[in-house]
Amino acid sequence: MPFANMIIIDLLLLLACAAVVLRLDARQRRVDRQVAIALPTSAVAHGLPSLRRQQAQSRWQFVHRLFGYDPGTVYRVRVEYVFVVGLIIALAIGYAGSYLDFPVSYGIIAGFVVAVFVVRGIFGWQQSQFRNRLFKQIPDVIELVTSTVRAGLPVYGAFQTVARDMPEPTAGQFAIVCNEMAFGGAPEEALEGIYHRSRVAEYGMFAVTIAVQMRSGGGLAETLQTLGETVRQRVGLAGRARALAGEVIFSAKALSAAPFVVSGLLYLINPEMIDKLFYDPTGRILLAYAVTSVVMGIFVIRWMIQRETKI
Repeated sequence: MPFANMIIIDLLLLLACAAVVLRLDARQRRVDRQVAIALPTSAVAHGLPSLRRQQAQSRWQFVHRLFGYDPGTVYRVRVEYVFVVGLIIALAIGYAGSYLDFPVSYGIIAGFVVAVFVVRGIFGWQQSQFRNRLFKQIPDVIELVTSTVRAGLPVYGAFQTVARDMPEPTAGQFAIVCNEMAFGGAPEEALEGIYHRSRVAEYGMFAVTIAVQMRSGGGLAETLQTLGETVRQRVGLAGRARALAGEVIFSAKALSAAPFVVSGLLYLINPEMIDKLFYDPTGRILLAYAVTSVVMGIFVIRWMIQRETKI
């Protein structure tokens, strides 16, 4: 098949995917508007994952694990757009493989693998941002709950105050907690649901504290105050750890960008040397191995930094 025909077919596929994504997005927005009109009190939980939808999607666990998708996370970038980006990356890798005269099977495999890593990276970045925002806001949550309990309101009233006054994503998560408690769920179980959705360990500690105090009795406000101080220290420690790792993060970014900067400078100085990587068969193989090595090195460096700065 001529290369021009392949380009036309791929462009038609991209246009079809874009049309499907826009249609799904328009339908979802229409449903959201109808729900907002019918249930105006649920506006605080707008855009949050449906628990029934999470249970219905359990059959797709293998696909979720493959692409790193977590149904319990609130994503800023819509899932359809993320997969469109992955498709574009896969097509770009396929074009690069055909340009470098690699076998078609190699281009398909490489495009699929790179697209999976890109989609996983985008989902992982959004999940990390979601957890970091929850983690930074939890000291204020505990302080607000403590003040509300001391004022004489029950735990359910304190959680309603958090859902009303705290910013996102904490407000949305506590809106889910209030809905579960309104249907008869226990406060500690509802809080434990936040822990399972976000994997923020402090919410597990919060749930255990509520459970112990409600079963054993005693002053809940004093216990929550102690927990709040401990959590605030953990948040401060995490911030100091990231600050101390700032030099390492900058060095990692510099090392990741160095091959591309050096290649650009060499091309300006001696273009014939770089052209051999694109036009010579041996140079194309070396270029493919070099790009693969650099990308793998970037992933390894990011994994090491995240492991060392994790609290």
